[in-house]
Amino acid sequence: MKKIISRSVILMFIFDMLAIAAATYFSYRHFGLPQRFHIPTVVLTTVLGAVVLYLKAQYKIREFNVTKRNYYLLFEGVIFFTIIPCALLFFCVPKIQLLGYYASSMLFTYVALELYRFIFHYYLFNFKKVKNVLIIGSDNNAKIIAEEIINKKALRMNVSGFFTDVDNEDYQFVEDCGVPIYLNPYDLAKVIKKQRISIVIIAVKRRMEEQWLTHMVRSIPEGVKVYKMAEFYEMITGKYFISKMSINWLFYDYMNNRSMLYDACKRIYDVIAATIILTVTFPILLYIGLRVKMTDGGPAIYTQTRVGKNGKTFKMYKLRTMYVNDYKPKAGKIDENTAGVNDDRVIPFCRFVRKARFDEIPQMINILKGEMSIVGPRTEWEDLVKIYSEEISYYPCRMWVKTGWTGWAQINQGHCVMSDDISEKLQYDLYYLKHRNLFWEIGILVKAVFLALGGRHG
Repeated sequence: MKKIISRSVILMFIFDMLAIAAATYFSYRHFGLPQRFHIPTVVLTTVLGAVVLYLKAQYKIREFNVTKRNYYLLFEGVIFFTIIPCALLFFCVPKIQLLGYYASSMLFTYVALELYRFIFHYYLFNFKKVKNVLIIGSDNNAKIIAEEIINKKALRMNVSGFFTDVDNEDYQFVEDCGVPIYLNPYDLAKVIKKQRISIVIIAVKRRMEEQWLTHMVRSIPEGVKVYKMAEFYEMITGKYFISKMSINWLFYDYMNNRSMLYDACKRIYDVIAATIILTVTFPILLYIGLRVKMTDGGPAIYTQTRVGKNGKTFKMYKLRTMYVNDYKPKAGKIDENTAGVNDDRVIPFCRFVRKARFDEIPQMINILKGEMSIVGPRTEWEDLVKIYSEEISYYPCRMWVKTGWTGWAQINQGHCVMSDDISEKLQYDLYYLKHRNLFWEIGILVKAVFLALGGRHG
């Protein structure tokens, strides 16, 4: 899939790095901290800033908006990447000077980053040129992509019209979109010129005839970008568009991109990551386990039958965070599986344990055994898989690869159990299945850990 980083993202990234470096440099000098640590502190803070801002989704321009939540997430990020270098300097510099430096650096960095984002947001919605989009097709696919574009205001795109193809397909799907519908496909060149179209999206389900294809070649001028509907949908949503045809394409992509080298490297990555996570968190797990045991005398760790690659079942390990119960999900009532804040099945002190996903760390044992992977579609309970497979088309496709401890769907959508939400989650899973690579998976793990520490990982 073609994925181009916008110039806006590059400019924002460059400004962020310069702002962080400048705020750190001048604050350090102003408070007269030791010269030998000056440049290392600036470099470390800037690098950490780049990583943290990325993990905080500060460069998702297409979803950018000035909200209280985004203000808070940026503030939280600035606190995090400025406090780590200060912690390293704690035993090397006078505490009053260090406190002054930290407050000054954090304040100036936050103000600069937030001010730039405010200016960028104002420019985005008031001055940036809007691109006009023409959609070839007028069925349900055309309506889906039009609604995505209309709802994502930060894309700065305008749906200028729908074109029926030469077979004059039914256009009732798109009548309520408030967008012109062109019934004569041979007016294509005239409409593109009149509406100043920049992007054409092909959203026709069936195979188009050569006469119509030839007409489009003649009518669409150079400089106008042309996308398949499914391709464009992936670009703006980070999800895979699911249809009978696209699942066939996914099958060919998956089968032709299999690699023994990738599988070997992923296995090494899984073992190293699982070992580190298990080692670092072992004292915390031991403490939680002992408290759970003392609460009601039940086992601290329990097993549950989960479904992995190719539908193979295995016993997955989890820290118990609920009082012993015999709950089983039923079709139409699976929402009962969601343990809410006030769910009386949850042991009180384990509420944060669940939010931070410490209860799922024993799954590292399954990863070391080769039953799971660090990153992949979420490993689901066998009883739920049976329900989802009956209710959701193509659900078993997510099990073409090893299921994971975390994944693309987890960091984007979080935990859910209802069929409608799982259908959307499947789109994230299949997007991962199509585009998976080791560097991306390392980024997913880092972001998952970051979200878990903030109690926001699904």
